[in-house]
Amino acid sequence: MAVSKTKKTGNTVVIIIVCLAVTVGILAYLNSQGEKLNEGEIKIKAGDKVLGTVTIDDARQLPAVKKKLAINSTKGITKHQFTCTPLSEVFKKIDPEICSSYNKVITIGVDNYTSFIRMDEVMEKNNVYLVYEDNGKPLKTKMGKEGSMRVIILDDVFGQRFTNFLVEMRLE
Repeated sequence: MAVSKTKKTGNTVVIIIVCLAVTVGILAYLNSQGEKLNEGEIKIKAGDKVLGTVTIDDARQLPAVKKKLAINSTKGITKHQFTCTPLSEVFKKIDPEICSSYNKVITIGVDNYTSFIRMDEVMEKNNVYLVYEDNGKPLKTKMGKEGSMRVIILDDVFGQRFTNFLVEMRLE
C-alpha cells in the first residue's frame, strides 16, 4: 500500500506542475498582447491619450545636470554620478501646461515596477530627475544593452520610488 500512496502523490505533483506551467504560459501570452513598450523611449499619457514620447536623444537635448548620489539597496551602498535633466523640463518640452494640469505622475518600468510622484515634488527645485547616464556611461536596459532611462527623487532617501527601465509615465 505504501507504494500505491507514493505513486498517487507523485502523479498529483506532476499534474499540479503541468497545470502551473500551462497557466504561466497562458498568462505570458495574454501579457504579451498589450502595447509594446521599448526602453529608451518613454510614453507620456493622460488617460488613454498619448501626450508625447521622450527618447534618450530628446532628454540629452534638455538642460543636463550631474547629480552625485549614494543609494542603499540590497547590493549595499552604491555610488553614482548621474547625468540627468529635471523631470519638469521634460514635461515643459511636451506641453508647458502639464505641471499645472495634473496632480501626480505614475512611473512604469519595462519590468512593470510602478511608483508615483506628486506633481509638487516634480516642481520642487533640485528634486526629481530623468536620468540617462551613470558615471558617464549610458544606463543599461533590463536586457543589459545601452539605452535605458530612470527617474530619481533626491528627497526619497531610500530610493524606493526610483523607477528603473522607465517606459511610461501616466499623468493624473
